[in-house]
Amino acid sequence: MEYSNTLPLTRLAATLAAAAGVEPPRLAEEKIDGLAETLKEKAGPDGIDRVVIYNPDAIARWLFQKYAGEFAPVLRHAQTAVEFQTVFPPVTPVCFASMYTGTKPAVHGIRKYEKPVVTTDSLFDALIRAGKKTAIVSVRGCSMSKIFLEKDMDYFIMDCDEAVCEKAVELIEKDTYDFLSVYTQDYDSLMHLTGTESEIALNAMRSQIDIFRKIAEAVDASYKKHNTLLGFCTDHGVHNNENGAGKHGEDIPEDRNITHFFGVKARSKFVTFRA
Repeated sequence: MEYSNTLPLTRLAATLAAAAGVEPPRLAEEKIDGLAETLKEKAGPDGIDRVVIYNPDAIARWLFQKYAGEFAPVLRHAQTAVEFQTVFPPVTPVCFASMYTGTKPAVHGIRKYEKPVVTTDSLFDALIRAGKKTAIVSVRGCSMSKIFLEKDMDYFIMDCDEAVCEKAVELIEKDTYDFLSVYTQDYDSLMHLTGTESEIALNAMRSQIDIFRKIAEAVDASYKKHNTLLGFCTDHGVHNNENGAGKHGEDIPEDRNITHFFGVKARSKFVTFRA
C-alpha cells in the first residue's frame, strides 16, 4: 500500500515539545526539525508560552481536499499545513495515544479500540515536569477523557461538543493554562451513522471547524500578552463501507492520510501593562 503522506504521526509529540520549549516525552520519536524551528521563529525571541491544540475527530485529508472552502476559518488562523500518516489501526484511542506519546502502538500498548490509561510517558507528563499548567477539555466517555487520566493536571469532561467549546473559550479567557488540549467528536459520531458526506455529517464537520474559529478568536482576544501556538490536529481519516455508513480502522489512504494545521499568534505590541 502506497501513501501520499509518509510523515509519521509519532513525530508530532516531540515537535510540539520543542516548539513549547520543554523536553520531549521520554520515548518519543524524533521531532520534525523544520516545523519546530518554523513555529518558534514565528513567535520571535521570547518563544512560545501558550499552546492550544484542538483535536477534532476523524477529519480526513480527503475531506480537506474536497471541501477546501469549508476550511477557510482554519487556514485564517493556522496557515502551516503538515501532512501526516497516522498509525495503524487508525482508531481514536490508538491514534491519540501515539499523537501525545510520540510512540507506536507496540510501545504505548493500545493496539485496538480500547481505552486504558496510558502509562507510557506523554507530552502531558513532559509539560508537567517543566512546571506548565496543563488541561484536557473533552467529551465524556471519549478516548481523550480516559487514556491520559491520573496525571497532575486538570480535566474538564463535558457532555457534548458545544459544552467543550464553551469551556475551552472560558479557560482561554481566564488565561491560567500554559497548554490546553481540546477534543470534540460530532463529525465522527454522525458519519458512522449517516455516511462520511451526508448533510448531517458535513454540518458536524462545519461545526467542528467553527469551534476552532471560536477558540482561535478567544486566543486573539485573551492571549494578547502571549505567543500562542494554535493547532488543528485530527487523529485519523474515514471512508464509507459497502452499505454507505462511515467507518475507519483499515490500512488504506482514506483512513491513514491526515492533515494538521498550525499557526502562531504573536504577542501584541500594543498590550498595556498596569502595576
